[in-house]
Amino acid sequence: MIKKLLPNLYLILKPMPVMAAAVLIFLPVDGYATQLHASAEGIITHQMGHFFFLFSMAALIFTVTGKELDKQKGWRLIQYSAFFFILWNLDAIAAHFFDNQIHAVKIENISIWKMRIITNNDSSLLAWFYYVLKLDHLLCVPAMLFLYKGLSSLVDDQRQMMTKKDTP
Repeated sequence: MIKKLLPNLYLILKPMPVMAAAVLIFLPVDGYATQLHASAEGIITHQMGHFFFLFSMAALIFTVTGKELDKQKGWRLIQYSAFFFILWNLDAIAAHFFDNQIHAVKIENISIWKMRIITNNDSSLLAWFYYVLKLDHLLCVPAMLFLYKGLSSLVDDQRQMMTKKDTP
């Protein structure tokens, strides 16, 4: 009896991943680009993550330089990536400090296309500085592109070495 049900069960379960993906694609829920941290322990843990990532990228830069790997194009590009990730982390740490730790800045949604930056002392300089900090994608995207190009270059170099090794 069970052996007869197994093929039918397989036919029922086989399309489930495709159906689940279709539901997620065609019936999405709201996605928010900004994540706020409501309680103190949330933002402190998040900031610790940024510091850990920042120091890891600094260690990567020094390791690559110390082992003289930066003579290869791929590793140089990965170093550039690490540098941009350091800048991105510094930027994110500062933005989180202003909006989530000292609450000097608050964002108010006016409409789907407009937001207002409200500062505690109505400082337009702080509002502009915070606005520039929130453009952190201008640092993160180049970091990811350099990382991708660096890894691609290392993979290409490895493939060329394997091809030369295989040819007599």
